Amino acid sequence: MQPECKRLILLQVTITIIGAIFSCLTVSFPASKSLVFGSLIALTSTLFLALRLKQGESKVNLGAEWALRHAYRTAIERYVWTAIMLGVGFGLLKLEPIWMLAGFVLGQIAWLFIPIWMKLRTQNDN
Repeated sequence: MQPECKRLILLQVTITIIGAIFSCLTVSFPASKSLVFGSLIALTSTLFLALRLKQGESKVNLGAEWALRHAYRTAIERYVWTAIMLGVGFGLLKLEPIWMLAGFVLGQIAWLFIPIWMKLRTQNDN
């Protein structure tokens, strides 16, 4: 697994743990449970992307057409996964919607911090 993927996963796990503790202490346990579920949707999506990236790295000689199909397929699978899991959280598990969406957004915010982190790291190395 690439170092950027590891950092992203670690950041998402850290955000999930901090968010769960904070929401449990300030709001309620059901809110915390909903937040964790939403964060785990984002985390699972990241793990799925890392898996697909690793699969793509092992098949470098297949050409641009295969890579583009692989990228589209991965994007569609991630969107479908997210929609299904949000539906399970809302409908089947009856989790608190605002907290579940907050957890999902918190998990996705990690995607914003990684490029900034990497840019700052490369600037410090120079």
